[in-house]
Amino acid sequence: MSATKRDDYLVSLQVDEHRYGNTLAIQDCSIEILPGEVHGLVGENGSGKSTIVKLLSGIIKPTSGSLMVSGEEVVFNNPSDAQRHGVNTVFQETLISDGNSAIENVFLGVDGLFKRDRKNSVEREQALEFAERLGYDASLLRRPVHAMSVADRQVLTLIRSLARPWKLLILDEATSALDIQTRDRLFDIIKESRAEGRSVLFVSHRMDELEILINRATVQRSGRLVGVVDKAEATPERLISMMSGQQDASDYVHERAVRADGEEAATRLALQGVALAPGAAPFDLDVRAGEILGIAGLEGQGGSKLAETVAGLHPPASGSVALSAEPGEPQRSVRSYRQAFKRGVAYVPAKRQEEGLFAPLSVAQNFIIATTKAISTLGFFRKKKLEEATWVYMDKLSVRPRDTSVPVSQLSGGNAQKVLIGRWLNANPSVIILNDPLRGVDVGTKRQFYKLLSGLAADGVAIVMLSTEIEELLLISDRIAVCRQSSVARVLEGDDRTQEEILSAMFGVRDGATFQTEENPA
Repeated sequence: MSATKRDDYLVSLQVDEHRYGNTLAIQDCSIEILPGEVHGLVGENGSGKSTIVKLLSGIIKPTSGSLMVSGEEVVFNNPSDAQRHGVNTVFQETLISDGNSAIENVFLGVDGLFKRDRKNSVEREQALEFAERLGYDASLLRRPVHAMSVADRQVLTLIRSLARPWKLLILDEATSALDIQTRDRLFDIIKESRAEGRSVLFVSHRMDELEILINRATVQRSGRLVGVVDKAEATPERLISMMSGQQDASDYVHERAVRADGEEAATRLALQGVALAPGAAPFDLDVRAGEILGIAGLEGQGGSKLAETVAGLHPPASGSVALSAEPGEPQRSVRSYRQAFKRGVAYVPAKRQEEGLFAPLSVAQNFIIATTKAISTLGFFRKKKLEEATWVYMDKLSVRPRDTSVPVSQLSGGNAQKVLIGRWLNANPSVIILNDPLRGVDVGTKRQFYKLLSGLAADGVAIVMLSTEIEELLLISDRIAVCRQSSVARVLEGDDRTQEEILSAMFGVRDGATFQTEENPA
């Protein structure tokens, strides 16, 4: 069999090097994608994946290198150039204009102009078709964008890219905010597109998704190409070994921190008679000092609302939330985020770019924004204190690049998330609420983060963590509250903490029967 020539590939990117200022991001990297294949791109955060995606999307040009599309050497000066060559990208951080409607966002930038007259066009029909294929109806495209959940915003960006002509679709952690049903519908679209000769570059940390979809995978480590493997070789163990440089990666994935059991700790958070929405079933829930409470649930079933309610961001429709910040301190009602913050509650939001990070500020400034009083005098930062506070979690979380002065907007999605998480850990909270904090974060960082959480719990911090990954909740949580219909359907602990029990509670099924609800009467 003859070797594949460069002009046989749909896309061939070869990069001698790319720099951000004086910082070398990638060197001696290449990625080559065949027509009609799903090609994986994997690597730890800081490995250079985001730079590769930006180069293929026309956001940046390589400092030194070349790009070929369908055998023709091209230069992408901007994203419009990439789209004209059939390259569409769905980024992990949803690029949505809150000032426009959903349907306007779908056609924002088409043909270089904003086309309001497209509301009755063929493109609109295509957008509606893909909305339906992803499990949504036309109402999604009429909704105000600012009120959309992270998952709905992600679906909107998928519709925008799928409804436009494309030869190569780049999915940059695009499934991280989706529920299982929507993800599987997207996979069906990908498989159909592959059969039609179109290609997908699939960037993901989720090994199960890579196993399902990819034909080949390119592996990056520390800004360099490690190798390309075909489907048979792309086992989770092999990929993790290539990504990390470790031969045995089993404990890297499966290690669970062990916490000593003692007598029951004092209650830090107490929810009594709480209804997350009008008409929802009220529930009681408590979180003890030194406990990690996981929150599971399908999108839109109340998980995020529960995390935000506990953090004081949204008052419950009924009931009360009370907090005891220190052992022996009486519980006091929490009615706002300001009250919660003053009493030692830290909240890491799901929308890190919109609600968490300050893009123009440096990594150091973003790290310490919640602890400015401790490291400043008369409003001026003490440089030594600033550096000390920053480097503690730069080291613990292995933030890349190792430069605290760069704007946080220049970091990859995973490294930006590390900065946001580190900021709140640096604030020494007594209670920390995490809303899907490890979305798009590599397995190595997850392991570091699990150890940090276990250490915080051992020090008496109460932790509430929502995750869309059931395996993650089983790995780290002491108890798991499962949300359904804007309420807590079950709280699982001990031997009941299994994937089957969580899924049963999510879907309202128990012992083979469906739970009775107003929609499903007995």
